[in-house]
Amino acid sequence: MSHLTTSKGITLIELLVVVAILGILTSIGTIGYQSFVSGSSFGSNKTILLKYLQKVRFNAHADNKHYKVTLSNSSGDLSLKVYEPDSANIKWRDLNLNRRCGCYSGVNTGDSNCSNTFSNSALSSLTSITQYDETLKGLSVKTCTSDSCTSPVSETVELCFLYDGSAPTTKYFEITGSSYGNAIITHNKTGYVEEN
Repeated sequence: MSHLTTSKGITLIELLVVVAILGILTSIGTIGYQSFVSGSSFGSNKTILLKYLQKVRFNAHADNKHYKVTLSNSSGDLSLKVYEPDSANIKWRDLNLNRRCGCYSGVNTGDSNCSNTFSNSALSSLTSITQYDETLKGLSVKTCTSDSCTSPVSETVELCFLYDGSAPTTKYFEITGSSYGNAIITHNKTGYVEEN
């Protein structure tokens, strides 16, 4: 007759198997959580950007003056700045001229009529309106030639909001998160900004 013995605990092997399984599940969960957090950060920044641009559009109409917005890459972040026309310049008041010339700043060598339609000097020499200065962490911007954005170019994006709330031209640009996500944004002639 054989004796069956019963165990009143777990063996070291069983404990090691449970610890290994917990380690695998924890690493999968961590990767999923990091992906979730970076994706929500991109989505949040995209929403902030769209609301920011709609606020500038509204203020251009409310303040009865054009505003030019720059979106530029700065050390892995997106820098947002807003500029207003020179007070000494009266060409900015001509809505149709600004529509045709795209709110041009400084001297336009291609069409002299378009020189200084927004400001008398290049945009780089103007001072931004500090209350609008903002930085979105972990975003970058590229310009596009169409809504498909097949060959984006990494450069500063300039958007103009005319005092009637519209824009001189339709522009496309792509924003990209540092670790996750990208979106193509359209700035329509109506002034409305939307994700494609």
